[in-house]
Amino acid sequence: MVSAYDRVRRLVLDGEIGHERPVAEVPLASQLGVSRPTVREALRRLEGEGLLRSDGRRLRVVDLDGAELAGALRMRAALEELHAELAAERVSAGHVAQAQIWDLEEKAAVTAAATAAGDHDEAGRLNREFHRAVNLLAANPVSFDALELLWDQVLLSTGRSLAPPDRAAAVDREHSELLDAIKSGDGARAGKLARAHVLATLSVLS
Repeated sequence: MVSAYDRVRRLVLDGEIGHERPVAEVPLASQLGVSRPTVREALRRLEGEGLLRSDGRRLRVVDLDGAELAGALRMRAALEELHAELAAERVSAGHVAQAQIWDLEEKAAVTAAATAAGDHDEAGRLNREFHRAVNLLAANPVSFDALELLWDQVLLSTGRSLAPPDRAAAVDREHSELLDAIKSGDGARAGKLARAHVLATLSVLS
C-alpha cells in the first residue's frame, strides 16, 4: 500500500503542488483521505529532505535561487564525477555484468530518440534515468541517495527539466562520450566527462 508520504512526495515531484502557494495541510488530507497528523508527518519528512521549505509561516515547494541552484549543480557535478569514475573502475575490474552495460546503452539510445523526436519532456525524464543508471553502477548507496535528493531539488527549481532544447544535441553527444569511457573502464576520463557534462548544464541555466 502506498503511504501518504509517498503520495504527497509524488504530487510535489510531478508539479501537482506548485511554488505559487503554500502547501495546504487540510486540502491535502481531504484529497488523500487521511488524517491531518498523517499529512503533517509527511510534510515534515519532505521538509527534512529539502523538497519543502518554510517561508517563516508556511511550507512551500523548494525553489532554489541562483546561488543555491549553482551550488546544488556543482555538488551534483562532484558526485556524478565520483560515480562515473567508480562505475568505470568497476567495469574494468569485471564487477559489472554485460546486461547492465546493455541497459545503459539502451537508456542512452531512447533518450537520444526522444530528443530527435522533439519530445523534450520525455527526453528530460529519460535523461535522468540514464544518469540514475550510471550512478547505480557506482555501487555507492550513501552518495547515490544524496544525489537523488539533489536531482529532485534541482528539477523542482528548473521546471523539472535539465535538458534545454538548445543544448539537446550536445547532451546526447556527451552521454555517448561518457558511455564510451565507462565501457572502456577509463575512470579518470569518465569522471572528467561527467563533471563537464553537469557544469555545461549549469552554464545554460545560470
